Amino acid sequence: MLSYTGFYCDNPPDNLTATTVSSIDFNGFNLAAPTLDGFIDQIPDLALFHANTNKFSGIISPKIATLQYLYELDISNNNFGGPFPTVLLAMTGLTFIDLRYNSFTGVVPPQIFQQSVEALFLNNNNFIQIIPESIGSTPTTLLVLANNKFIGPIPRSIGKATSLTEVLLLNNLLTGCVPYEIGFLRNAILFDASNNLLTGPLPCSLGCLENIEVLNFAGNLLYGKVPEVICELGMLNNFSLADNYFTYVGPHCRRLISNGVLDVKNNCIHGAGLSDQRSIEECALFFMKPRSCLHPSWFTFLPCRSNPHDHEHGHDHSAPFKRPALPHHPHSKRKLLSYDALSRHRQIGVN
Repeated sequence: MLSYTGFYCDNPPDNLTATTVSSIDFNGFNLAAPTLDGFIDQIPDLALFHANTNKFSGIISPKIATLQYLYELDISNNNFGGPFPTVLLAMTGLTFIDLRYNSFTGVVPPQIFQQSVEALFLNNNNFIQIIPESIGSTPTTLLVLANNKFIGPIPRSIGKATSLTEVLLLNNLLTGCVPYEIGFLRNAILFDASNNLLTGPLPCSLGCLENIEVLNFAGNLLYGKVPEVICELGMLNNFSLADNYFTYVGPHCRRLISNGVLDVKNNCIHGAGLSDQRSIEECALFFMKPRSCLHPSWFTFLPCRSNPHDHEHGHDHSAPFKRPALPHHPHSKRKLLSYDALSRHRQIGVN
């Protein structure tokens, strides 16, 4: 039997009497090589390749497309560069792709969001583009695009990606208003779009995210009232709106502030006994510039109450959503894997 460190053997699916290298775990080995070409592509039965925190470089060779059993690829925290490795588009068996903390540049091909990938970690590279509409086709559950240079609005199509459970869009250059379609992400437990350039009010549709535990829009240009319907969500235990320009919080949201769940520091909520708000002069300067979003009625639309197409036919959803506030669970034990991806040396496991 093979006993080299980092190499693991098993029986290949097409020959259960044979023994072959099935997985390689080089996590944290600090190995160096100018390329992986001629290495992993020469191991035909390879199913897993994990190589977080090494010094591999170069580009990803098209030759790895011959690895018909490969379903987990982790080359995070290395020195790879160049454009997104398009060879991955031909590898339809991949379910786990981790490219974070490299120097990939350019655009992420829209097709990657149409593959059967369960976990996609692209954070901390140099991708510069608008998030493609194809994000709505992704079956991915864990999606991390943080710490890049994604621009433009969050696509409305994201509401169709109902498999998403954890979404990290923080620290990009996203603009425009927050799409109400995010409220269709019924399985989401984490949505973080902090430290972007998003503007407008917060859509009430976020009050339909009944599994959400962490919701973060801090560090944007959002304003208006904080919707009470969001503060009524029973699973919500971390809700950050700090460093925006909100002007009002209602009783449910005040309760979350008191419980340490909601952070509204450095906003424009004056006369409410809240400390650490922006000055009146700073807020006035912000509101001197006219600000608006298209289709203002969409921001009071609640898809969990109404027909999702009603707003297109002129139906009014401005009436408050009446439902009893659910009990809060501020000490959830759920492990949020996506935040682990923001640590350079952290090895991500989804099983």
